[in-house]
Amino acid sequence: MKHIIIMALMLLQTIAVSAQRNLESSFKTVLSNRAVNILSNSDYNVNCLDGAASYCKFTEFLIPLKKESLLKHIESAISNEQSAAYNVYIKKPGSSKVNHNVGSRYVYGANNEFDVELGTYETHNYYALCYKDENDAFRRHAYIFVWFKTNGNYHCYYYHIYGIIPSKMNEYKAKYAPKPTHNSTIVHTQSFSDDDTVITTSYDANGRVIKTESRPMSVMMQNDTDFMLAFGNMRAVFLDAIKDAEAKTLQTGIVVKLTRLCKEHSKLLTSNEKTTCINSLQEMSKTMQKTNPDSFMDGMLREAINALKK
Repeated sequence: MKHIIIMALMLLQTIAVSAQRNLESSFKTVLSNRAVNILSNSDYNVNCLDGAASYCKFTEFLIPLKKESLLKHIESAISNEQSAAYNVYIKKPGSSKVNHNVGSRYVYGANNEFDVELGTYETHNYYALCYKDENDAFRRHAYIFVWFKTNGNYHCYYYHIYGIIPSKMNEYKAKYAPKPTHNSTIVHTQSFSDDDTVITTSYDANGRVIKTESRPMSVMMQNDTDFMLAFGNMRAVFLDAIKDAEAKTLQTGIVVKLTRLCKEHSKLLTSNEKTTCINSLQEMSKTMQKTNPDSFMDGMLREAINALKK
């Protein structure tokens, strides 16, 4: 009987791994299609107490309404693979959620301090499937897909989250947490971008979170004050992020958003405000060249400067 149970568990693990591969393949197929417009990417990755990673990979993209088959390709894969998931969340406009032993928050981070919350907008379609890691009893993969219609497109969000199973966090900490000390000095900070918000987490020597701060990278552009607020937030985040040579995704996302801001909304600024922004962009470029040079980002900063000079 024990042998049969072990064989059954191994079979379930194999099915779950196959389901994950099929899901990832489906998203890869759609995202590589020429009709799909990738709007942004982010990749948060941090080491946990045991040295293993927790991450959140995020992609925002558009599928034209006339390419509905691409959307259906993803939804079909989700439908086919949800039976292998240990919990499922589905919520569509006008319908109640379908869930199995799961809430609407999906956590990640060294201490599960971040989360993606689903079900907050009545116009959105939400899907989430979770699979336990066959090689780590404490961890799970969560695949999240959100979409809604806007301006002739399906506006889509795709998250792949990996980290500690929430119900096992206390057990995990009891096993891996270092002996406590009285040192609460910040020894490490890490920033990442989740769509239009940058979140910075500070850790002490024991890996505990001391504080978490968030800064919006975009606001409604109605006047010069709105522009300067968004510009100032992105400048501050960039000057902090540029210190980390591995945070290329975050750094690139910031300069692209800055360039788009300057190209689309520079008309809101006075001449003096344009000069202030140009000087700030030149300062950012010089700082980058000294600490973490990158030709693409330098080129984007020059594009932003040129847009402000027009």
